[in-house]
Amino acid sequence: MSRTTRKRATMENIDFLPERIRLQRARRARLLRQVHLLAVCAAALVLLGYVRQGRISKVRGEVAMLTERAANTRQQLTERNHLEKQLAEMMIMKRIDDDLGSRADALDVLAALHRILPESMALTDLNLETMEVQVPVEGADTRNHSSRAVAAGSTRGSKTRTVKRVRLQINGIAPTDVDVANFIGQLSASPLFEDVNMGYARNTTIRERTAREFQVSCYVVR
Repeated sequence: MSRTTRKRATMENIDFLPERIRLQRARRARLLRQVHLLAVCAAALVLLGYVRQGRISKVRGEVAMLTERAANTRQQLTERNHLEKQLAEMMIMKRIDDDLGSRADALDVLAALHRILPESMALTDLNLETMEVQVPVEGADTRNHSSRAVAAGSTRGSKTRTVKRVRLQINGIAPTDVDVANFIGQLSASPLFEDVNMGYARNTTIRERTAREFQVSCYVVR
């Protein structure tokens, strides 16, 4: 660089402005830097808020998903309880089929007989026993009280299965055959008994008076 050029550059770097103007320029430059810094901070805050909002939205989505899962779990538990109740009922029915033969107990039978039996008649013997009977496979529903026992000679050529049934045998005395017939009709009309059959009816003497001694058998409904 020539000597003349260096001299010109030195003269250009000399600031001939008044002190007041130079202070104003410095203050303006400082304000600009502060504005830029505030803008950067504001942008950083906006970015941070956006990130936080995204996280909040994600958390809300996860909460909604967990709430839906909890609702599905509650529904499944309700269905499970319902299925367990049905299973318990089926197990009771299976126990009836395997061991008991009827859901009605002896007290139910005695109460029904007490309602049906006229005052003019008396029972001399009552027997309840669980026995195995043959019922048709097709259309046989062990839960239906209308299932009938198959006669010993009628099982040929048809599929049958063995089920437990409660058989009731009643011995008693009545004034006439009409009273016996009415009693059998009442037994047949009762929803607790089915397959009512007359065993026998014969004369007997009680305190020098003639009466009818009878025997009736039936099945207690399942």
